[in-house]
Amino acid sequence: MIDVIIPMYNSRNTIFDCINSVLKQTRIDLINAIIIVDDGSTDDCALYIKNVFCDENKIKLIRKENGGVSTARNVGIKASKAKWIALLDSDDIWLPEKIEKQWEMVSKYKKIQFIGCNRNNEKVHWGKRVRHDLYMLDLRHILIKTWPHTSTALIRREIFDEVGFFNENMRYAEDGDMWNRIACKYPLFYIPVSYEIAGSNKMQFGEKGLSANLKAMHEGNIRNIQVLRKDNNISCVFYLFLLNYNFIKYIRRIFTIKLKDAFLIRLKREC
Repeated sequence: MIDVIIPMYNSRNTIFDCINSVLKQTRIDLINAIIIVDDGSTDDCALYIKNVFCDENKIKLIRKENGGVSTARNVGIKASKAKWIALLDSDDIWLPEKIEKQWEMVSKYKKIQFIGCNRNNEKVHWGKRVRHDLYMLDLRHILIKTWPHTSTALIRREIFDEVGFFNENMRYAEDGDMWNRIACKYPLFYIPVSYEIAGSNKMQFGEKGLSANLKAMHEGNIRNIQVLRKDNNISCVFYLFLLNYNFIKYIRRIFTIKLKDAFLIRLKREC
């Protein structure tokens, strides 16, 4: 039914908890394979997986030269034989009921092609309320707030054949680009309950990893908006609004990080 795709790069310190969170799913019977794509790691994370999970037949390890997270995800998706793809990054974990709750929704509502959930105990209720435990997002919604988080996404495999795979030329905002392409054809659904812990509860931006490069993330978002306008998927008025909105959000994030850094420096001095 479901293949879990985990791109991995030098993830020795986080990969055990990540894989273990999948194996502890209450509906592990729905998971056909856990496909881990080692994107040219230079640590021993691939050997670690082979040693620790040697008796787990659901785990399939693919090794490739380093090419970035999009290439790793695409390799995993193309290797999948399942009807559904669940995305999970190597520094994130699922709570035990994640797959069970999402499967209940896709089984009940056949029109669902994409479903996510909340993360890190965030109280997100954005978009159109379908019922108390299900929300729907269209393209306009996700252009205001890119949601849900990548590691919560459960996507029907055929969608990738229809809209294409992750853009391998993008290192930033590549998930936003994919969500946009899907939303041009199908609504995105999510459960407003947190069933994922992302990056050990790190901030959504600016703390570590690719998201720490605020300028590159901003440029990636602008690129995505420009593509949508070029393909006439958004109006000129909405396009101009989004340019200004994203600029304001970018500046706000810069100040948020600076204020946080200043507070930590002051706290350190006082201690």
